[in-house]
Amino acid sequence: MLALILTLSLVQDDPWETHLYNVEFLTRVVDDRPGVDLGLGQDAIGVAVAASEMAKAILTGEDLVNLIKNNIAEDTWEHVQAHVTYNDGIITVTNKKSVHDRIKQYLAYWRSFFGKMIAVDALLLSVDPKLLATTRAAGNLDRPMVLPPEHLKVLLDAAREGKTAELLKSLRVTAHPGQRVNLTDAARHQYVRDHDIQIATASVALDPIIDEFTSGVAVDVTPYLEPFLGAVTLEIRAGRVEPEGVAERKLKLAREVRVAGVGSVQVEDKSGTSTEPRAGGSVASADVKIELPKVAIDRLRTTLTAKGRETVIAASTFRGGRQVLFLLTPSVVAIDDRPVPEPAFEEQRVMKLYDISPLTRRVQDWAGPKLGIPTAGFGGGGPLAGATFTLDEPKARMEADSVLDLLRTRVAPDTWGNKRNSLTAGPEGTLLARQKPEVLKEIDRLLGQLLHVRAQMISTEAVLISFRKTGRADWEKEIPALLPGGYFVERAAFDKLMEEAYKGQNVRLVEISEISSFPQQRVHAARLQVENLLVDYEPQVATCAWAYDPIIGTASAGFVLDVRPHFIDDSDRIAVSLRASLARHDVREVETSGPASGPLQIARGQALRWESDVLCAKDRWTLVGLQSRGRGEDAEDLALFLRARPNVLR
Repeated sequence: MLALILTLSLVQDDPWETHLYNVEFLTRVVDDRPGVDLGLGQDAIGVAVAASEMAKAILTGEDLVNLIKNNIAEDTWEHVQAHVTYNDGIITVTNKKSVHDRIKQYLAYWRSFFGKMIAVDALLLSVDPKLLATTRAAGNLDRPMVLPPEHLKVLLDAAREGKTAELLKSLRVTAHPGQRVNLTDAARHQYVRDHDIQIATASVALDPIIDEFTSGVAVDVTPYLEPFLGAVTLEIRAGRVEPEGVAERKLKLAREVRVAGVGSVQVEDKSGTSTEPRAGGSVASADVKIELPKVAIDRLRTTLTAKGRETVIAASTFRGGRQVLFLLTPSVVAIDDRPVPEPAFEEQRVMKLYDISPLTRRVQDWAGPKLGIPTAGFGGGGPLAGATFTLDEPKARMEADSVLDLLRTRVAPDTWGNKRNSLTAGPEGTLLARQKPEVLKEIDRLLGQLLHVRAQMISTEAVLISFRKTGRADWEKEIPALLPGGYFVERAAFDKLMEEAYKGQNVRLVEISEISSFPQQRVHAARLQVENLLVDYEPQVATCAWAYDPIIGTASAGFVLDVRPHFIDDSDRIAVSLRASLARHDVREVETSGPASGPLQIARGQALRWESDVLCAKDRWTLVGLQSRGRGEDAEDLALFLRARPNVLR
């Protein structure tokens, strides 16, 4: 009787209950918010849908149910009264009150763990190169892409003063980990790009084409919260576009309609002009107007990892004698002031969720723009040269199956045959392991070693120097690399050369650019001037009618730093696959023969391209190439120097 009373008392103290738990915060789908394209042309990189841009969930309901059943009162779930299901963001659980208390604690831990947002602050600064070099010289040599708070303050104070720096834009955007978001401050400009010719057997009409371009500043970023060192990985698409004017051109588009027999025909266009030709046909011209915009573009595409609240120089370009810096500062924002600790589990085997996304996440390559002038002889509205882009498919450093095989062979290999142990890949770069606690600790250790590789970045800098008159000869003693067979330049000698280049006399600074990225990732920073030109007229001919159709092309100039850096064997030597280009052009007016239609704009371009594999050593610059151009007083030698430095999180 006493035993029965004790049993009834225990049942009353720990009764069976049914609770509903709202876990929508963990299982809901997070949508991406891609930004808009800036500039004259549409960027294929910006509009293509990659794997990281699809809607995704933090955890699936099935995984959450399995974590609960394997880690909390595992033996009770076989009871006939026990029940756990997931449906539409709700987990329904029937179990003892004591089990519910542990489930509440466990779900509170997951909400605290995943209940984090990432705020990204972006600054665009225009800074005098000498001020920037002096400020950064006192920074951490092991983390050259990081701008310490005191150095950032120096630049911001200079921007407020307005003499050697200027604040171009300040932006902030907030995202869930892994969510692509954007903040865009942009203006849309519509213009009359072209007039299309609509032609039939004996009829001609002009159809004005209205196009638009977008100017302003856009920061499109996908932040990932990493499972090491409080780090955040940023996939960055950023740019700034400023209009430099819209040139208006009036055209007289010639067209003719021939009529067989006696009579007359109306030739009309949408501008309201018309002619009444005499019998047999008439040649007429319509006055139309087109607009040819020109824009300046600074842009970057890269991926990098930084610690929370670190300000990093993602990239820089060179415009108007100053460096345009793209500065980003990621910060982790937690819902709970004090994170809920992970519960201690009493089961012999525990199921644990690991974040292996730094190893399996696909990394996008960003090919730089190709500069040039409209291709001659395309005709008929064919493909035009200009700032075109190519898309390289994203690739993973390791596949999830490779990580699973590595863990099974390196950690307790004899135990995975036991059906009670499991190791499976979860959603969005997660891994679910069910094992004894001591085995899980070994998995923690091995994954920590693998994840350390993802804490390495590389900053690549390019400097283009012009030597006028005897400038190169004067510096050959200081920098033997300028002589035949030279390659490496000591940092002290290069710093001395830069001091002379800042003065802008016989030695001057032509371009300077920088970008930070993952090892083995192709990235770029670009300074562009893109403009539309009237480059041709295409005759449109029908049975009894013909007309001239204007063709608009796009020309682009500027400097592009396109690199793929990687470590050779340690952090002291780095190889860089370099594709850099410097292009400029001038435009002249050419009168066309035949029916009056107005002059064409013919572009004459000059381009320098450096495409090679470059070796970089610690505390040295590498002389990539030398080119001489011009004659007489205009003669100069151009020298391109490259430096690549590691940025390792510790």
